[in-house]
Amino acid sequence: MTALVRSAALTHFAELAGSCGLDARALLARVALLARCRADPDLKIAAHRVGRLLEIAAEDAHEPGFGLRLAESRRLSNLGPLALLVRDEPTLRGALEALMQHIHVHNEAIAVQVAEHGALVVIRTELASERSGTLRQASELVVAVSCRVLQVLLGASWQPRRVCFTHAAPKSLAVHHRVLGPAVEFGHEFNGIVCNAADLDAPNPGADPIMARYSHKLL
Repeated sequence: MTALVRSAALTHFAELAGSCGLDARALLARVALLARCRADPDLKIAAHRVGRLLEIAAEDAHEPGFGLRLAESRRLSNLGPLALLVRDEPTLRGALEALMQHIHVHNEAIAVQVAEHGALVVIRTELASERSGTLRQASELVVAVSCRVLQVLLGASWQPRRVCFTHAAPKSLAVHHRVLGPAVEFGHEFNGIVCNAADLDAPNPGADPIMARYSHKLL
């Protein structure tokens, strides 16, 4: 069964592609995605086509940080209805539990796992694919968006202890360090983020538990 993702995954894709000298409409056609997916963020499209699109764009633009640059434009609202729930959870722990339970509403190809190891927490964001080929750009996009979600909840100055990727490092890490901070490592057994366990129970000052209850029912 083909995993689907909301077209919101392509938010600002056309603008970034254009800045790299690429024709977004032509790229969409190459992976058999309808042009109207750029205008309807709730349209469900095949996740493997999005992954292939990002790889082609990165290759054609000679930009190994394409997925990360796309993540720079992301806001919490990009998650659609799921953002309502994440925003109003009282702690990061609650927000992560909501993501694990409901991430399929946004992207059926993502699995979020959280494991505590003493004073550290590992947040794994794995992508499933029914097609062969690399998912480097999609994986980096998902991890970078996860970092941005955590910064919304914990403050813009928050930085992960470590950001891990399974693939090899590119020649330049300038984009990675700009988007993810200095603690980026490659060749790991998982894609994801390592942070302090104490972060999980930090209070979310903007949380509305009553709205969170309504959002749970909605999802």
